[in-house]
Order: sequence, then C-alpha cells, then structure tokens
Amino acid sequence: MTEVQIVAGTVMAQAFNGKYVFLVKNQEELYKLPTTPISDNKTGLACIIEELKTILDIEGSSLDLYELTNSVVNDSRVPLFVFALNKKFTELNELLKENSTHYAWMPSDTLIETLENMDISGVPIFKQ
Repeated sequence: MTEVQIVAGTVMAQAFNGKYVFLVKNQEELYKLPTTPISDNKTGLACIIEELKTILDIEGSSLDLYELTNSVVNDSRVPLFVFALNKKFTELNELLKENSTHYAWMPSDTLIETLENMDISGVPIFKQ
C-alpha cells in the first residue's frame, strides 16, 4: 500500500493592530497547520489552495505565495506553503467559513510554537 502524501499550509495576514497573524487549527489543545492529502491528479500547491478555500471565504487570487519549505511529520516529508493575503480585510474572523470553527488567526509566536512540533528545513523567519 502506498503511503498517502500530505501537504501543509498557512495564511498570514496583517491584523488591525499591524501585527501579523497566521491561520492555524486548534486540535485537542494543540495548534496545527491546515493539511490535506496530495491528489494524484493535482499538485501539492493546488491541493493546499483548494483546502484553504474550504476554510476561508476567499478567492485563490487573494493569496500570494510567501514561502515554500519542507517539513518532516511522522518521518514523512511534507511540503509547507505559507501564503500572504494580498488584500486588506477589516475583520479577519469574518473570512472563516461557518464550518471552520476549529480554525483561528493566531500571532506569530503561536506559529513558531506550532512549527517546533515539526522538523523544518529552511525555516522561514516571520517578523512580529
């Protein structure tokens, strides 16, 4: 049986106070990045954008690729895409779809804590 490959991603946006926040999933009191399996007929990039569009009420054109790196999760290599919103939104929580109750916008220190649970190569640096 072939192991299912996954892809991870997050979206960063500038909050009202000027600080950057990131989209994370709150799962069993731990923060995780949104992930999805890589489809046989789509690229990892296409799969993660499609997944993010199920969480956020945005068009794919609202996302700019900011960073791409590799991570290791459970001994499997996982591409990690970081996107930036290229439009200003006054209330980021309004972008979350109704079925996205486990997702939240969190400050960069939460993202750093989340990334510490992964073995990352070429870790992106995010200014606060």
